[in-house]
Amino acid sequence: MYSGENIFIIAGFIVFVAGILRPALHSLVKKLRNGMPLKDVYIYLIMSLFLGSVFLSHYYGQSAIFAPYIIGLAVPSGPPLGSALVEKFEVVSGLFLPLFVTTCGMRLDLLETKYTAEISIPAAVSIAVITLSKFLVCFVSHSYFWELPKSNAAAFALVMCSRGVVELALYTFLSDQQIVKDESFVFMLFMVVLFSGLIPFFVRCLYNPTQSYAGHHIRSLTHSDSDSELQIISCIHAPGDVTAVIRLLDASCGGDNPIAVTVLHHMKLVAQSTPIFISHRKERLILCEYIYSVNVINLFNEFEQNTRGSVSVNAVTAVSPPTSMHGDICSVAVDKLASLIIIPFHIRWWKQDGTIESEDHALRELNCRVLESAPCSVAILVDRCNNIPRKSVSKDDELSLTYDVAMIFLGGNDDREALTFAIRMAEDTRVRLSVVHLIAPNNGVSGGNEGVNINCQDFESTHDYMAMRDVKEREYIAYREVIAEDAAATASIVRFIMDEHELILVGRRNMEDDIPQTAGLKEWCEHPELGVLGDLMLSNETKSTSSLFVVQKQQQKSALN
Repeated sequence: MYSGENIFIIAGFIVFVAGILRPALHSLVKKLRNGMPLKDVYIYLIMSLFLGSVFLSHYYGQSAIFAPYIIGLAVPSGPPLGSALVEKFEVVSGLFLPLFVTTCGMRLDLLETKYTAEISIPAAVSIAVITLSKFLVCFVSHSYFWELPKSNAAAFALVMCSRGVVELALYTFLSDQQIVKDESFVFMLFMVVLFSGLIPFFVRCLYNPTQSYAGHHIRSLTHSDSDSELQIISCIHAPGDVTAVIRLLDASCGGDNPIAVTVLHHMKLVAQSTPIFISHRKERLILCEYIYSVNVINLFNEFEQNTRGSVSVNAVTAVSPPTSMHGDICSVAVDKLASLIIIPFHIRWWKQDGTIESEDHALRELNCRVLESAPCSVAILVDRCNNIPRKSVSKDDELSLTYDVAMIFLGGNDDREALTFAIRMAEDTRVRLSVVHLIAPNNGVSGGNEGVNINCQDFESTHDYMAMRDVKEREYIAYREVIAEDAAATASIVRFIMDEHELILVGRRNMEDDIPQTAGLKEWCEHPELGVLGDLMLSNETKSTSSLFVVQKQQQKSALN
């Protein structure tokens, strides 16, 4: 079985994979990233080689997984080749892998197994001692030497003690080869099942990354230093998001204070297990491996050059699973001391007729997680008109092109945060800003704290009054107060405003706030992440193509409220 001929053939196979197959696959991937189409024949050749290696490995006295494992090490991870292979093997991971785990679990029979003290006790003690030793070593080393918080160190130690499909396959192979006895196999299998059920629960209890993102420090537009750069995180998930974000930033950089934008291009983790985080200013050599980020980065770099110093751009690519993307966004916001995170809406429209092009539910869940755990203010950008000007202009008139923007103000933290961004946009001479203050009829229009909701606290009322007074003092802002008796009147006013402007800014507002101007709207709200006004603007009754910018101020701890 392990003759010299077999060993020679296995060694020759390893040399073939390392010296010929691996360089050939890397050369193929390089050509694919330069624009060569991926033909099915390449995929089928690799799959045929993979299946043939199983028989080769078994025939020459090795485990059936040995040769496929060697070939797997030679295949480059990630797109375009790795992701294509993952799609072809989805039937394996989606059907056969669960069946394999099920059949392994069926072999676990605690009652029928015959236990002997000579085998059972040493096996149980060995497993317990090894697991406990691994836990203590990981916990002590990371909590004391690396000064990791004890809860995080305990969570890390539990993860290192976990067992999964790889261990399950190994134990099954050892049992089939009669290397371990039935009693030991039962104990090993039981530990896999036990750890798979308990460790995720304890890790979730010990480690909550959202706590580190919470608003312990005030990071918002209203509290940002007027003499320093405004730090903004802009998230890009699809090429269609780029144009809308660039035009928004272009209309916001006309003031004296520059903007520092960190462009976070998210890519779904495919064909590899380790998330990747790349800052392209510092690691330009890695850029070629993720060609799908090149166009996004080039567009923002060109935008930075056109702004002549008023905007600085730092491009970042994050390759991670959708369930952890919000952690990437919040981590970057913490590192950059950002005051605002801009995220795209999950629905995209056709620019020709305004019908819905696509709806990404995973992106909607991501946006909701960011709104809940962000360390600073968050804004959702809804692009409905592909940012095309209402009137066609020549390139010579591009600099004189105006951008009609409206801010609908009701009152509260979120509205004041949106107003702060709107005022910053109005400092650009190309932007024409109109602030529409919707007030209830029993609040009065002039004198005192005009437009203050009767249910608001004095603290909020005072800040709303000061914000409106500041707007009135700015001659370049068109300000008007409109009485809205009820939600129907508000809807009519909103439709009129949307027909007259290209971009509407609103505060998300707390969904529990029920004021006369929006009473009853939250019962019909389909997109609570946009608030009642934002959801109203996206209803089927409004046919406007105006874009929408919904702002939520930083959600702070109670100590800071």
